Amino acid sequence: MEEILKYVQNQLVQAPFRLQSYIQDEQGRKYSERYLYVKVDKYFNDFWNKLNLDNRWVIIPGLRGVGKTTILAQLFLNHYHEVGLQRMLYISLDEVVNVLNSSLEDVLEAYEKIIGTSFEKLEKPLFIFIDEVQYDSKWGSVLRSVYNRSNKVFVICSGSSAIALQTNPDNVRRAIFEKLFPTTFSEFLMIKNGIENSNLSSKIRDAVFTSDSAQDAYQKLKQYEQPVLSFWSQIDKHYIDEYLKTGTLPFAIRMKDEVRAYQTIVLLIDKVINQDVRSLGRFDIETISYIKRIIFLLAESEVLSVQKIAKDLKTSPNNVLNILEVLELAEILIRIMPYGSNSKKVRKPSKYRFTSSAMRAAFLSVAGNSQIFSQQKGRLMEDIVAMVLYKEFIANSRGSLNYEVSNGGADFVLTIAEKNIIPIEVGIGEKLGTQVRGTMKKVKSAKYGLVISQGPLALLEDSNILKIPLDYFLMI
Repeated sequence: MEEILKYVQNQLVQAPFRLQSYIQDEQGRKYSERYLYVKVDKYFNDFWNKLNLDNRWVIIPGLRGVGKTTILAQLFLNHYHEVGLQRMLYISLDEVVNVLNSSLEDVLEAYEKIIGTSFEKLEKPLFIFIDEVQYDSKWGSVLRSVYNRSNKVFVICSGSSAIALQTNPDNVRRAIFEKLFPTTFSEFLMIKNGIENSNLSSKIRDAVFTSDSAQDAYQKLKQYEQPVLSFWSQIDKHYIDEYLKTGTLPFAIRMKDEVRAYQTIVLLIDKVINQDVRSLGRFDIETISYIKRIIFLLAESEVLSVQKIAKDLKTSPNNVLNILEVLELAEILIRIMPYGSNSKKVRKPSKYRFTSSAMRAAFLSVAGNSQIFSQQKGRLMEDIVAMVLYKEFIANSRGSLNYEVSNGGADFVLTIAEKNIIPIEVGIGEKLGTQVRGTMKKVKSAKYGLVISQGPLALLEDSNILKIPLDYFLMI
């Protein structure tokens, strides 16, 4: 306990200095605040100003490398002057567990000793910041106890293992989950050059996905044509390629060396496999050794045959399916199931998109072919579209995402609120809408179709299809 007391005392004094490196670059320029920061900051302020004492346990799960620690650091450093250092504790459970061989429970007990009272007897609010929360297997039950003991303690925690955060039963009813996703193109521009698109994102998103028809969507988007042109006039078009390659992970945006960025991304995935996945205890060492190979195959392929992979790796199809399921939970992959009846979904293979296109690009770079990016650019764009659709509709249970299994079918079939069906075709070059037309002939109940490409904004009136340029879609 003496060692942990010293650690907590040191954290209370040193945290403001240690956290500076997470919020600014080497020249002292502060990093932009992600959109999620605004929501988390509101929870903090509402609690501090006694406007809402119920929302006092916030969990930020997400893929490794998406910037969760930065958000915690920004929140801490933006508020510690008004709150006071003794009333704000920041810890990383990676340090506590692996360096001090201690636990979250010990840290909180030491904190109570330092402040001279138990959480139950607090008269003023306390704020506890916990990073890498998954390193302590009992974190959920410990924080649930804190939540029940006092309404004067605000806890915000993040974890690199979405697996542990999603499967822990102790946190489901009380905590607020605010998932942090890979960066959108708008966030990429904000981080890269401080460029913001004001409120165009929400307007374009609503026009594309909530209109009554393709014509309705087209007319709405035409109203924003001038602001969109004005916005893109200040942006280097090469940024699109940079975004596809590395721009979905904040740390990679700040790296000038693309090769080094890819090496870091591969190491990050190694950490997911060797720490997050292994901690589940579902796989033996031999099975874990297959995971990276499967990710590499997914980076190269459109659709994978589970049976073929199992045969090549000399393992069972069930093992392969379990690996793919865990990679979904770890938020490396987004699974796109076939559109149609349950029997079709079982019989036909699923497609897999990477949550971050930078991860696919990193694995493809291993091959060392200078032509790989131009050959795979369309697939990287599909990763971006899948990530946007997943973030906007799937993660919050507002819709489902499938693909049309017929040859030449739509890349995605988005179903919003179980009734509004929108087939979507994606491409880097000019697209004629052939895939969407074919799917809409089969899916008679489709509301309208979307073609996302480099062509101009256009309405295919004869087929109720909207052609939306990448310039518009990337702003969502």
